[in-house]
Amino acid sequence: MQKTTLSFIIILFIYFSVSAQDKAFDILYDQTFKLSDGTVLAHDLYLPKGKTKFPSILIRTPYSKSGVSIFASYFAKNGFAVLVQDVRGKGESKGVFIPFMNEKKDGQETLDWVSKQSWCDGKIGLWGSSYLGYCALSLADINHPALKSIFNLSGWIDGSKVNYPGGAFHQMLIIPWLLSDGQTSTLSEKGADLDEMFAHTPLKEAIPGSGETFKTEEGTIIPITNLNSEFVYKNVKIPIFHMIGWSDFTIQATIDAYASIQQKSDIEQYFTLGPWYHNQIYDDYNMVGDYKLPENGNFNIDTFLSLVTNWFKHTLLGESSDFNTNDKIKYYVLFSNEWKYTRQWPPNHTPVSVYLQKKNSLSFSRSNDQNSKNTFVFDPKNPVPTLGGANFHLFTDKIGIKNQAAIEARDDVLLFTTSSFKETKTVAGNIAVELHIETEGKGTDFTAKLTLVDKTGISRNIVDGIKRIEPHQLKNNVKKITIELGDVAFKIAEGEKLRLQISSSNYPKFNRNPNTGIDPLDAIEFIPVKQTIHHSKKYPSRIIIPFLKE
Repeated sequence: MQKTTLSFIIILFIYFSVSAQDKAFDILYDQTFKLSDGTVLAHDLYLPKGKTKFPSILIRTPYSKSGVSIFASYFAKNGFAVLVQDVRGKGESKGVFIPFMNEKKDGQETLDWVSKQSWCDGKIGLWGSSYLGYCALSLADINHPALKSIFNLSGWIDGSKVNYPGGAFHQMLIIPWLLSDGQTSTLSEKGADLDEMFAHTPLKEAIPGSGETFKTEEGTIIPITNLNSEFVYKNVKIPIFHMIGWSDFTIQATIDAYASIQQKSDIEQYFTLGPWYHNQIYDDYNMVGDYKLPENGNFNIDTFLSLVTNWFKHTLLGESSDFNTNDKIKYYVLFSNEWKYTRQWPPNHTPVSVYLQKKNSLSFSRSNDQNSKNTFVFDPKNPVPTLGGANFHLFTDKIGIKNQAAIEARDDVLLFTTSSFKETKTVAGNIAVELHIETEGKGTDFTAKLTLVDKTGISRNIVDGIKRIEPHQLKNNVKKITIELGDVAFKIAEGEKLRLQISSSNYPKFNRNPNTGIDPLDAIEFIPVKQTIHHSKKYPSRIIIPFLKE
């Protein structure tokens, strides 16, 4: 995290120093305008010289408007007016910051205001990454006459798969974020013992606001999983460029935004899916866990700025560009180190079922065994540690692709492995696991992780997921569940194997399930339980893998 922050600050300083000397635009700092409810929002305005009206770019941020001057300066040097706004209750803006709550309403009023300014030519684009991307995408369905396009890096519309993937509380993201950026004024996570917070019982007392709800200024409770629930995907009429990385913790929410729009609207969408973690393109760092990015996967800030600028030149100015192509989706194939292009995501593929078998094997044939099963004991007081994955980039030691030897040595992790592949295969798309389970718990979790085992026997994680099972869902002795592992593209070389890890925890990424039927956020008592995975003829547990048609 320190390296990430330092490298970004250095880049920011260099760009800011250059732009300060550049006379191609002026910066009007700490400007304000008043919302309809009387709240005053602050912004910095970047105005190019030489004309009186410009196509405009709006950026709304909770992380301080000065923090995105690198982007605003670059866009302004390329002929765009840029307004960078502190969202309600953050930076220099007034009001109370409630995460996600007011961004659509406030953003729409800001858009109205910008479109009426003398320096705006009536064409506006939105840019944002992460929370800023959420601010941008939230406005995609309002059909504002001035809004012409959006560039979204790691943003989302429905945040449920960010905050509660599989129904489990994403504590390794939410608690640190609330400590550092989610409060009314920015606090520092320094001095906070995160390990102690993650283990605190009951967890909901560890930090104010870290539960399932946020309060409005009037005290009303709004479930965070329902924010943007009224978004109308069929109303999206503007082109959008999405960008995400395989190890980015927002990946499924970003893909869902693309897919939901694609299903219900015929607008032009572009998508780049790379090998990065969250905001890695801002860093001078080429590792994703133990995976070293080759030259063609190390997407830097200069290339990114050029891409975004060309997007807005294309959509706001009508300039011809490489965006006029049928293959609008570009994705990176891990372990192949190549980019592929397709017209849609996922690309044309064949979903193949690989079945769990006795003797800890995976087979392309269904089991004929009448009573094949495996058991393990899930003790929430000794959870399986998080090692690799699409995780919050604060925890650099837990991000990306990692050697799984330490995890696979545990007694509470079941392993199922294929035989060696006889030919090279490419996987591209969404991966899911269907399990037939039994539990002694009154409520519990099951986790799954797909790994690639190389010819030397090293097992490296690819994708993982979790499924939280509530007490009311355990009516039958044997229950079928689906664990969504998510989207990815990777190569399986001849002689390599696939492996599936099954357990019941991934900690501290997700909070522990007490197995007692008590809400895990309220739990104080945690008990061990026996878990059973059935993989017989009657109960064919499987992993569904999208093999690319080539």
